[in-house]
Amino acid sequence: MKRRHLVALALLPFVFALLAIGGVLFLRQGGFAPYRIPASQRTVAADAATIARGQYLAHIGNCAACHTTRGGTLFAGGRAFTTDVGTIYSTNLTPDMHSGLGDWSADEFAHTLRNGVSRHGVLYPVFPYEHFALLADADIDALYAYLRSLPPSASTPPPNRLDFPASWRPALIGWRMLYYRPVPAAESASVDRGRYLVDGLGHCAMCHSSRGSQGSLPPQGYLAGGRIPGIGWYAPPLDGRQLQRYTDEQLADYLRNGNSPHGAAYGPMAEVVYASLHALDDEDALAMARYLKSVPPHVVREGLLTAPEAAPQRTVSAIDGADIYKRDCSDCHGANGEGKDGAYPPLKDAVAVTAPDPINAVRMVLYGGMPVTSRTNPQPHSMPPFVQQLSSAEVAAVINHIRETWGAQSSRLSAADIEAMHGLVID
Repeated sequence: MKRRHLVALALLPFVFALLAIGGVLFLRQGGFAPYRIPASQRTVAADAATIARGQYLAHIGNCAACHTTRGGTLFAGGRAFTTDVGTIYSTNLTPDMHSGLGDWSADEFAHTLRNGVSRHGVLYPVFPYEHFALLADADIDALYAYLRSLPPSASTPPPNRLDFPASWRPALIGWRMLYYRPVPAAESASVDRGRYLVDGLGHCAMCHSSRGSQGSLPPQGYLAGGRIPGIGWYAPPLDGRQLQRYTDEQLADYLRNGNSPHGAAYGPMAEVVYASLHALDDEDALAMARYLKSVPPHVVREGLLTAPEAAPQRTVSAIDGADIYKRDCSDCHGANGEGKDGAYPPLKDAVAVTAPDPINAVRMVLYGGMPVTSRTNPQPHSMPPFVQQLSSAEVAAVINHIRETWGAQSSRLSAADIEAMHGLVID
């Protein structure tokens, strides 16, 4: 018995140290304040101008794309998001009293947007509450008014399918203690408008930042580019170096229309343009473009962030990729990768060609793609899929040729690498 007491006394300093560290981390994620759901019933204006403003802001925030299933009722939730710990389904944002936000107050809505905690518990960080915390009060009220104006839908999203302990919402408090730090809301939506839109409503960093452990977004990876979790695309850096070939006006036009002299938006970026950024007015598009071009490139410290998945060292295809390119690609993209202005994008300086991760190039060659239909590109030319025309070795060879010729990349893809990517999810 005496020995047990001695052991317990010896462990006490470690217990107190752990409690102190836990207490500090808990305070740094906001203390108890995020978990206190407001019960006030503040009235928000619901006039036509406020609702129209909320609709505009919902477009920029791309709310409908995430909270609508393919072919489903707008804002009724249910879209699946694949993560390393399982599948999370988006919630119903319509004013339905049972399945949606029908009995939510304006203050509860604002609290959830800014703190990532609702009446149902802590939200998973696939919802960009850290970004929405920046929103000004007036913008949140306008969003609330717009969502309240929608037709209610009784649709109930499927339950999340997650591994333990992620399936236990209180475990998210531990994640927040390690990786989440509250940020103050903007006093005005007009001061530094470009940054407000990029970091707040636009939440561009959710796709275009390099991620750390457990899906976190450390400051060192801000807009530094990386593989988008769950969907198998690489999002390039958004900074002055990556975007230097664009003028401010060209980049603003790309954000709204998805095409430019330097290339077109494909994959998830095409969806963002179609569902969200096309609604930007001239001033906001230009403000975002100017801010993005002002972002300094980040030097990612080795080992800190999650790097693109490296392909295993395998035998590189001996097939001549240049011959395949001449036969199957040059008619559209040109003998020298120059493309055709207004029709087919150039390969020189294209993201899929210059990126450190070859995933975009592989997806485009295997499955093809379609630029977004927009005001400046009403009849876009599609990229046909080659998954049934070229062998895996031929796909590897032509991508290696393209990336080495016009991307300054030492591309060493093999047939086995391509076969491993055949299982990519087409969302």
